[in-house]
Amino acid sequence: AMAPARRHHLVLAALCWGRALGAGGGPAAVVPDVVVVVTCSAHYTDFFENWRAWLARLGTAEFGLVAIAEDAEAHAYLERRLLVDDAGSSYRRVVRSALGGAAPAVRETLDFESRGFASLMSRRAAHLLELLRDLGAESPRWAAAADRSRLVFSDLDVLWLRDPTPWFVGGCDAWAQTQHRERGLLNPGFLALAPTPGAARLLSEWARRLRDKPGRNLPVFNEARDALLRDPNARDTTGAPPSDHQDDGRGARVCALAPELFLSAKRSFRRLRWSPAADTTAVVAHANWIDGHDAKRAAFVAAGAWLAPANVSAVLVPPPSPPRGVRGHAGRRRRRRR
Repeated sequence: AMAPARRHHLVLAALCWGRALGAGGGPAAVVPDVVVVVTCSAHYTDFFENWRAWLARLGTAEFGLVAIAEDAEAHAYLERRLLVDDAGSSYRRVVRSALGGAAPAVRETLDFESRGFASLMSRRAAHLLELLRDLGAESPRWAAAADRSRLVFSDLDVLWLRDPTPWFVGGCDAWAQTQHRERGLLNPGFLALAPTPGAARLLSEWARRLRDKPGRNLPVFNEARDALLRDPNARDTTGAPPSDHQDDGRGARVCALAPELFLSAKRSFRRLRWSPAADTTAVVAHANWIDGHDAKRAAFVAAGAWLAPANVSAVLVPPPSPPRGVRGHAGRRRRRRR
C-alpha cells in the first residue's frame, strides 16, 4: 500500500514531565505537529539507544526529543543523553515520571508475566493523558489542528523503518497497531492520538480502568475502546473512517493500522528469514511477541536490527560524557532487566 504524499515535522518525546527546551537548552521551542513519546526504565536504556539510532536513519536531525523516565536511574541517564550529550534537538523534555518509584532490583521482575512489568504498563495511559493536556496548554495552535497534530506513543522495541505519520489520517481520534489477528485486539504499544475530545476520553477511560485493575495495559486498552465505540459500525476499525473530527460528546473512534505495514513480531522478528534490510514495505516492526530483555535483544541482533554499539548494556547511571564523536557509554554493568 502506498502512503499518502504528506509528511510531518516530528518531535520525539522521551517523556518525563518538565519544561520544553530549545537546542542547547535555550528558550522553549515551538511544539511541532507530531510529538513522539517513549517511556524508559533503567533496564531498557540500551533499547532506547537502538530506537534512536533507527530514527536517525529516517533523517531526524531536526527532531525534538521529549523521554517518560520510569525511575530515578533512567531519569539520570536520559538527562545526560538528551539534555547534555545531544545538542542537536529543537524540542525535548526529560523529567522523571511523577508516578515512578525506584527501579525493580532484578531483571526477572520485568518479564511479561511479572508484577513489575504490569506496574510499569499500568502507568502508560495516565502518562499519555497528562502529555496530551500539557501539549494543548502549551500550544493552543497544536491543540486546534486535529487534522495534522499527533501525539504518537512507541514502545522501545518498535523499529521505525519509515515515517508512519502519513497513515494517521481519516478523522480518527486514535490509530493503533493490531495484535496479529488475535480476536480483533489492538496493541497500544504503537499508538497515535489526535488532539480531540474523543482521544482524551479514550485515555481517561483507559487510565480509569487501569487504576481500578492495575495490570498489563493491552487488554484494558481494548476494553476501554469497546466501551467508547460510537456505533456498531465503528467496531470494524479497518474501514475508511469519516473525513472530519465531528465529536458526539460520548465516544472515541479508534482505527486499526494495516497489519501488513505495521508489523507484529509474528510478521517480522519471529520469521526466520525476515530482516528490516530486506523488507521494502513495512513501516514499523514490533517485537511484541518476544518476552524479556535478553530474548528481544537477541532477536534484534539476529535480524540485523541492532544499530546501537554492541557493547552498550542497560546503563543505569551514565559516566561523564565521552569526547564529541564517541558513541555510547562504558558505564557500570548490572544485570539487564526490564
